[in-house]
Amino acid sequence: MDIIDAHTHIVSHDIDRYPIDPGVDEEQAWHRDHSVDADELLTQAAAAGVRGVAFVQAISCHGYDNRYVVDSARRHPGRTIAIGAVRPDHPDARASLRRDVIEGGMNGVRLFSVGGATAPLDHPDMRAITTEAAELGVPVVLLAVASQLLSVRPLVDAFPSVPFVLDHCGFADLGGVESFPGAGDLFALADLANLSCKVSSITLQATAHPRALWAALVSRFGSDRLMWGSDFPHTNQPDYAGLVDLAKRTTEGLDPGARADVLGATARRLWPAVG
Repeated sequence: MDIIDAHTHIVSHDIDRYPIDPGVDEEQAWHRDHSVDADELLTQAAAAGVRGVAFVQAISCHGYDNRYVVDSARRHPGRTIAIGAVRPDHPDARASLRRDVIEGGMNGVRLFSVGGATAPLDHPDMRAITTEAAELGVPVVLLAVASQLLSVRPLVDAFPSVPFVLDHCGFADLGGVESFPGAGDLFALADLANLSCKVSSITLQATAHPRALWAALVSRFGSDRLMWGSDFPHTNQPDYAGLVDLAKRTTEGLDPGARADVLGATARRLWPAVG
């Protein structure tokens, strides 16, 4: 089975070269208590049968300094890619994105809303950095929470040629019965042809019906716009092998083509350099 992990976080043990400089307001303990560096993560991925890995910038420890994910991906070509983070309202945002992509080989940019977790994603600074990403030809990864899902549409609509990826399915409300009545705002985005969804361990653990969730998402978005990511080690229960097993078990009900898409092919189409 060809598996690509589209969402991992790595933390350098060399804090002199790659300082710990959180870019979030609240301290997060995961990067102190159970962090892994690039080599450790790749060792675990290989043991679990994962062929390729996306290193996603962990702003809660390395902030917006993308050097560690970029350098790590360059050390493991053909197996890894780097998805960095940019603060859209920073004066040097566009220049830093261009540098990390052109000089560092970064494969995508992860964006957070300007103004906090309750602010809409469709902000002039978000549009400006998306324009830069479009010129550079890299996908835009959006981190949004459920209350922001309605603001995803105008941003994605404004850039029809840009591939967007919604992290963790926008933390949509996946509680309740198998019809997922609280996920209407997520499902309403399915007609946006340039928007894909990342179904992470967080997403699968947020529902009592993960198999039904995969089926519901495939029926709306299509398997070619869905991808799995472990979120390891931010998510670390169970261990890495257990998170891979969760993805494999919960996708068993999909037809072989759809299962191949969500476990690897979709991520590879979006990022051909991985795996």
